[in-house]
Amino acid sequence: MDDQNKNLILATALSFLVILVWFLLFQPEEPQVDATLPDPSATAAETPIGPAPTVDVTDDTVAAPAQPETPAVEAPRVAIETPRLTGSISLQGGRIDDLSLQGYSESLDPDSPKVTLLSPVGSEEPYYALFNWVASQSLGRDNVPGPNTVWTQTSGGALAPGAPVELSWTNDAGLNFRRSIAVDDDYMFTVTQTVENTTDAEIRLAPQNEIVRVGEPKDQRGFFIIHEGAIRQTGEERAEIDWGDFPDFDADKRWGAGADAVKVEGNGWVGFTDHYWMTMLIPDADQPFE
Repeated sequence: MDDQNKNLILATALSFLVILVWFLLFQPEEPQVDATLPDPSATAAETPIGPAPTVDVTDDTVAAPAQPETPAVEAPRVAIETPRLTGSISLQGGRIDDLSLQGYSESLDPDSPKVTLLSPVGSEEPYYALFNWVASQSLGRDNVPGPNTVWTQTSGGALAPGAPVELSWTNDAGLNFRRSIAVDDDYMFTVTQTVENTTDAEIRLAPQNEIVRVGEPKDQRGFFIIHEGAIRQTGEERAEIDWGDFPDFDADKRWGAGADAVKVEGNGWVGFTDHYWMTMLIPDADQPFE
């Protein structure tokens, strides 16, 4: 190695050392927050979420679910017990809304609580997964399970690897809805939904699955090389949407608010990322969705 290359390597190393020492000695000050201003996250969490969007099923228009999102009722819960996860599923909506990570603590303190990933409505930062149905106008909103429908656990005890749970709900129009929820040894939930039509009438339905997050997370790191916000994969393209970009969405009457909606032919997923954690909805690889 000649002297010129040695000098270049030395200069690079010294530059990195100077930058490191600078950040250690002159850390940026924490931004000052006006205590008189309302907390936007808390305000958002207190505001009910509106009805879900309409979705087309063949040629018929689909009605939104019956009720807007409301604070969770005292519905029974199904425990989640895996080597990696603990928590529970609320039978109100069949929501996966209580999830902690067994292997990660909030701090290095031995008594530090485990990291909470998902939280129910009524908590400080609601964040949960919903699996709903929407139906044609001829069937009506009340005849499909929505976010506030109370399901019945028909089999299984606690949800654990190799021990799925079965939920069911029956309407007054001859439709039996069933939902199977399984979990592996790590972090993957598999949700399988079926509908039994006991009538002779043709019924049009579509699944509507959501990850709901109310307000912006308070512990954003704002580190420029880490994305925090929404993320989606649409075939071969990936889009990352920062928290600050959400207010810029144009109003979309089909979705009831500002939205950035795209149709995906397959090989896609959607969800949220934090500094360390990621929550995704992943349809089957060949499943079109919006």
